[in-house]
Order: sequence, then structure tokens, then C-alpha cells
Amino acid sequence: MATLPCNATVGRNSPGECDAPDIAHGTGSGHRGRPGRHSRRGLGGAAERRRAAEETADRKRGRRRARHSPYLYNLAQTEQGPLRGDHTYRVRDRDLGAVRATYRAMGAAADYIDMTGAYRPLGNAVYFGSLDTVAVPGERTEYYSGGDTAWDHTVSSSFPWGELMTDLQRAYAKGSQRAESWYDGVVGPVAARDAAGTATLAAERQGNQTGFFSAMWGDSGHYAMPGSFGDVGELVLKRDGAEIGSGWYPNAGVFDVPAEPGTYELTRTLEKFGAPARDWQRSQGVRTTWTFRSGLDASAYSTPLPIVFPALTLPEDGLKAVSARAGQRIGLGLTGHAGYAPGALKSAALSYSYDNEHWTQAPVARQGDRWSAVVDHTGAAGKPVSLKVELTDVNGATVTQMVGRAYDIR
Repeated sequence: MATLPCNATVGRNSPGECDAPDIAHGTGSGHRGRPGRHSRRGLGGAAERRRAAEETADRKRGRRRARHSPYLYNLAQTEQGPLRGDHTYRVRDRDLGAVRATYRAMGAAADYIDMTGAYRPLGNAVYFGSLDTVAVPGERTEYYSGGDTAWDHTVSSSFPWGELMTDLQRAYAKGSQRAESWYDGVVGPVAARDAAGTATLAAERQGNQTGFFSAMWGDSGHYAMPGSFGDVGELVLKRDGAEIGSGWYPNAGVFDVPAEPGTYELTRTLEKFGAPARDWQRSQGVRTTWTFRSGLDASAYSTPLPIVFPALTLPEDGLKAVSARAGQRIGLGLTGHAGYAPGALKSAALSYSYDNEHWTQAPVARQGDRWSAVVDHTGAAGKPVSLKVELTDVNGATVTQMVGRAYDIR
């Protein structure tokens, strides 16, 4: 079986079709040559000159932003048996899966790297060769071929040193629809996930060693693989208040611990630096501390640790800014990992600051299982906001987190 991918960003206002490229070309990207049809032909003549002039004007203004369509087509055609000659495939929107995607920026409008891969049931994979971009902030309708081809999607605020925010592998049914949001809420550490979207093991004890591994960054539905030279930080482990280990790599570490039970604090600091920090103007520094009890269980090969991650929602716009008024709510929640599913919240506290020195305690409200903090930003237009939060579930798992410049006030 051969798979012919066609990945094209196209502008359109009516249902159309896609001419997949000949098998010799592999992946094809292009534009709509006329309404309702995707063509691999390039621009020419006056249109080419006009586009060049526009790009020159952009550069003179000091920043070039790519032009993007509000539609993206990711198409995979499969054939049984040998392929001979050119093939033309006609695809209608109603035969595809559709995703309404919202992209939020980390404080600065930019073009984020946008990559997609296709996976066949037997393990064959097709990765598109070009580095496409998506305009952030923005919205886009993304179409995918249905059937037994699975798709993944990766977005990065800076290439090659930035984080790779990753979605799970998905197969789409004909006519299916869903919505997703990228870089939403307070972006911070989460448990990594497997291809099915299930949280992986983040912390465990084996004998007299404890291990930790999590994603560096995450939003409400995605996790980010490490950004290499774009992220810096450390891990510090304390037992009963005394430091017993540290590591320079912020998303993973293994520490020797004594057999006797004790109260542990694992603190992780993380921030962006260098070129990747240019467009990363939110969550500029994150310090997270997990508190838990642990002792040797000689009968267990591995004992998961009760690590939980804050999940904070914001009344934000596309640039992760909040209006300068009172009565706005920040949602408070927890996520866990493969070794520990958090219980219901038992207590929650949140404070905010405009200068990282003077902090205001926000009132916390609970409605059923939903918790939120109410903030008052009256008269604070133009100021950055840092957050401190402490969350504890009914089992006693506790996390405290400080996020530098979590959002701005507009």
C-alpha cells in the first residue's frame, strides 16, 4: 500500500478538491489557483511581483510576518497495488475530519513552526519536509483525511531551540468535528503524554532512589518536549527541610534517599533564554514545589509519588492579556500522572503581583467541584502580572507554584 500525502495551506470560501502530487514528488504544498481547487502551480507575473513588494515593505517595518490562510488541508491518499502514471484525487470537505483550532501567543504576535505527521496502521510514517508556520494569535480550520491514517500535530514558538508543543495521534472519521486550543491558560509544567494522550509516569521511588520526569511546558491539552538550548533551570530535592540532592536538568532527575520515612520537597525552576525568549513573553520564569511523604517499601519494586500539576485557566485574549477590571476569575485545578490521579481539591490559594514584591491575596470561590480565584485589575492597564498558587487535594498531595509574568493587563 502506498500513501500519498498532500499538505497544503489554501484560501477558500467554498467546498473544493485537492489534486494530490504525483508519487515522485512526495509531499505537496500550494495555493488555490481558482476557487474550489488546490493547485501546485506557483504564483507568477504581476502576482509574484506584488507579493515580493509586500514582503519588502514588511522587512522595512522591521518584522516580516508570513501570510496565512484560515484553512489547512492535511490529506493522505492510499492505494492498493502498484501505482502507474499520475493520479488525481477529488476530496470534499464533508469527507474530511475538521478541527477548529485556536492559537494563542505567549505575549507577542509571531509565526510559530507548524508540523504534521501521518501514521499508517503497520507503523509507516510520513513527515512533511517543509517547515510551515501558523500565525499566532489566530484561528484556523484544519482538515484531515479520515480512515485508518492517524495524524499528529506539533507547534513550536521558536525553531530549533524552542519547545515542541505536541498533540496526541488522532484518526478522524468522515465528517467529524472538534475544537482545540494551543498555548491556553497559564503555561507551565505538566506530565508528558504518550501517543494516545495518556499521562506518563512523572515520579516514583525504587528502593532508595527517587526519579522525576515531566514535560517542561504544557497547556490544557498538549505537552511540550524539551526545548534543549532554549530552556534552563534546575531540580532541588529536600528532605525534612535539608537539601539532599540537586540537578541542572530541569525536567528529569534521580536522587538517592534514605530508607526512613520523611517529608520531601522537590523544587523545579524553569525559564526561557536566548532567541526562544524573544516571542516567549509569558511564563517567563516558573518555580514549582511538590510536597509529599515517602519511605522505603521493601515489598514494592516501584512506588509512584503523589505529584500533581496546577491547571490554571485565564479570561485571556490571543496575546495572553486580561482586561483592567474587577471580578475576573482564574480557574484552579489539578492534573496528575500515570502513577497518581489527583483527588478533589481540598484547599486553594492564589495571590498576584505587578512587581514580584507586593502581593495581593485573591478571594477563592468554590461552586461544586469547580474552584476559582477572583482578581481585581482595576487601574492596572499595561502592567505584567505574576501569580502564586498553592493547591492541595483531599489526599494531601500539595503543589505550590510561582509564575513570573503569567499574563499582562491590557
